[in-house]
Amino acid sequence: SSVPKQMYLPSNGTYARKEDALEDALLVTDGFLVPGKDKGGLYVVRNPGNDLSEWRVCLTSVTNLKGDTMRTAGSEGGDWFYHRAVWMDLTGDGRLSVMAARAKLPLLPEGDKGVPQQEGGGKTPGKGQLVWLERPKPHSFDPETGTPLDVDGTVFDPFNARNTPWKLRVLADGPDVMFSVADLDPADDTIEVIASQFFGEKLSLHSLQRGPEPKIVFSRTIDDQCGAAFSSVLADLDGLTTMERSRDQPMVVDGGSTHISLNEGDAFSHLLVTSHECSYAESSGDAKTSKSSQRQEVRIKNSKDNPDAMKEVYDYEECKLEDPDCKIDGGSLFAYRIPTGKDAWRTEPWPRSIIATGFKVQGQLSNMINPGAPGFCYPFFPTREGGLRGTNGDKKWRRPLICLSGDCAESAYILRPTEHSDNGMSEEGVDKSTKYALMCEIQCKSTVGSLAIGYDDLYSAEQQSGYAKIYVPCYEQDKVLVFAMGSGEDE
Repeated sequence: SSVPKQMYLPSNGTYARKEDALEDALLVTDGFLVPGKDKGGLYVVRNPGNDLSEWRVCLTSVTNLKGDTMRTAGSEGGDWFYHRAVWMDLTGDGRLSVMAARAKLPLLPEGDKGVPQQEGGGKTPGKGQLVWLERPKPHSFDPETGTPLDVDGTVFDPFNARNTPWKLRVLADGPDVMFSVADLDPADDTIEVIASQFFGEKLSLHSLQRGPEPKIVFSRTIDDQCGAAFSSVLADLDGLTTMERSRDQPMVVDGGSTHISLNEGDAFSHLLVTSHECSYAESSGDAKTSKSSQRQEVRIKNSKDNPDAMKEVYDYEECKLEDPDCKIDGGSLFAYRIPTGKDAWRTEPWPRSIIATGFKVQGQLSNMINPGAPGFCYPFFPTREGGLRGTNGDKKWRRPLICLSGDCAESAYILRPTEHSDNGMSEEGVDKSTKYALMCEIQCKSTVGSLAIGYDDLYSAEQQSGYAKIYVPCYEQDKVLVFAMGSGEDE
């Protein structure tokens, strides 16, 4: 994300505005669970890729990939890697600090804790934390101009070497990869962090009370039967933005995706979570066998609504969270409905539906270390205007498409909603809003760890303006494929 440029105004105590951003700078999470890459950090990088003007600063304590030793922020050293970080005012004074999820891999297993093993190899035990890096305050202000000043009288810069690394505090143990942020009860003084715990193999919720000393005041486990949870993305599968909204409707704070389909303050109905599992396709054998060109089998729930779907798509019955016979096979994409009613999100089960399952790793030498599938999910609309309210408050499309990176499944997928005007829960307890069918599979024959979606025209290629462009990185092939959507009609 871009780096916020603070507006320090001591007269009214306001520190920042989100529209004041350094568009040429990025907040970068660094590190990964692959051995040798597991010492990461959080960086601010300006003019990235420019050999002459690139500038960067580390906000955390690490020994980075270039061997530069950084100072310690907090008391636990720098053997952490970071998956996700967001700018957020946690202190209530307008300062946009950083909230992040981080993880570390111990050199040796910590006792006999019965760490679960995956098919094809054991999972390395890991530890996760939700942390807060506080943006520093100016030392003083110029009495005449109000300019924020540092201790030596120069203009205050929170990214200056004397002000970094930023002070780090642990908010909660457990969150290690991705998270989203919601306000599940706009009437109280908390926001909720919903975290996918990869190492803990569960989905957790943490209510964060904002103030001078932010703290977690309530936590619960939403699901401990989801496997190695990965994505955590808020989605409006009910089309709530086309309806009259109640005051107590849950609101988006940060949707959890690099593609923004819901803005801060929007209503949402579901949480999308991927289960990143290491289950090998039958044709690939184990990680040491050569890659097979045979298509893997991906099952999409309720595919009978799409008679033109690929022959590998099958239908199966709705699975309940507590059902021991739930037909989950390998990696999956889940949708959790937010419980309705006062404080129901605190006490009631979050109904889980399976949108897709059966994602399998295509074993090869390049993905022998901690392979899994699928990767991240991305709700999006076919056109730029599709995700925006019109003058009448409606959207062009009521429900989003879902893009899904296969990771070691070596494909990218686009899922489309089936046509139903009566979304929501049926009398039988089936969540009709989670009915999706396979629209397209892009077979890449290489790892597809993440995706990007944009709407700008791509060079001079023939295309319909305003429609989505899907960028698919093929890791081992050193390529990025671009696919443009269109209306399907000749112009």
